[in-house]
Amino acid sequence: MQNRTIDILQLYKYSFSQFKKYASFVIGIMITYYVLAVIPQIYFALRAPEEPTSQTQFISFTLTLIQLYLSLGFIKIMLLLVDDQYVSVADLFNNIRPFLSYFVASFLYGIATLAGLFLLVVPGIYIAVRLQFYSYYIIEHDDSSIVALRKSFDSTQNLTLDLFLFGITVLAANVLGILLFGLGIVFTYPLTTMATAVIYRGLLHNAQHLPTETYR
Repeated sequence: MQNRTIDILQLYKYSFSQFKKYASFVIGIMITYYVLAVIPQIYFALRAPEEPTSQTQFISFTLTLIQLYLSLGFIKIMLLLVDDQYVSVADLFNNIRPFLSYFVASFLYGIATLAGLFLLVVPGIYIAVRLQFYSYYIIEHDDSSIVALRKSFDSTQNLTLDLFLFGITVLAANVLGILLFGLGIVFTYPLTTMATAVIYRGLLHNAQHLPTETYR
């Protein structure tokens, strides 16, 4: 198979156009996600005692579950919006059925990435890049955790370098968003999540060049 490519500029241009189209809704969803999932984590981390207790560990685990659950809904909403599909606030919360697969896949993804980073760093980055689309397969195809991770790995063949470069832009954009008094993340996180969803759409069709014509 020939080398596949990602046009990062076109990717963000389309994502930005979709963001503008649904700006008020996207910002509202992002604020809801931030208030319910992110702020409680930050508050607890700042107030937690240095010596963890069973109670603090339970609270930490519960907050992590909430964050993971809402992140699944947020990804789902951004995926729908890149295709101009109908969405509602309920889509942030009505994901009980795929959540178990998402939770297990996220755990396996984290373990695999950390193991790779611990060994030689580069394998960890490689694993993170190749497996990152598991959530989309779970959302759209109701795949199990293992199947979703395998599909992500298979679909990203010959795209590792381009996906790595895209990942750098995602990291840079969101770090910049955090540095802007934490408010910029309300813009950058939805934008980068939409861009990732557009790449996923191209992967589904095994496209040689991403984004495909539909998303230009």
